[in-house]
Amino acid sequence: MHWTKARPSAQCWWCQSPKQARDHLFKECRRWREQQKTLWEEVRKETKKGKSRWKIQDLMADGRCSQAVLCILSTTDVGRLVPPKDEGDAGSEVSEWELRERQEREEERRAEAEVLGAGEELGGEERPLFLPTPSFMASAGD
Repeated sequence: MHWTKARPSAQCWWCQSPKQARDHLFKECRRWREQQKTLWEEVRKETKKGKSRWKIQDLMADGRCSQAVLCILSTTDVGRLVPPKDEGDAGSEVSEWELRERQEREEERRAEAEVLGAGEELGGEERPLFLPTPSFMASAGD
C-alpha cells in the first residue's frame, strides 16, 4: 500500500518490520505466529508442501488451501485497511488516514440514506429493490 501512496510508510503495522508484504504477513510477522503455524500445518496436510515451497499468490490461488487462507484472514487483522487504534496512537499518520477513510464512508452512507429517504416521503412509495451503485464501483463506460 505504500507503493500506491495509500500508506505513509512500508513498515509493518503489527511488528514494526521494515516492510509489510504478503510474504511477511503470512510467513514472518511476529504478531501472527500462532495463526501462521495453523495455516502452514493445514496447507502441508492438504498439499504435502511446506511453507518454504509456496509463493503467497500461489497459495491463495490453490483451491486446496482456500479454507486455511480464509481461516488466517478471519482470525487476524491481515487484509484489513488499518489496524485497530491503540491508546497511544491518537496522533499518528495511520490514525489520520483511518479517520479520513471513515469520513468518506460516512458521507457515502448519508447520501444513500437521503436517496432512500426521499422515496418514503413521497406518499409512502416502496423502497427500491437495489441501492444505487456507489461511485467507486461504477465503470468508466457507465
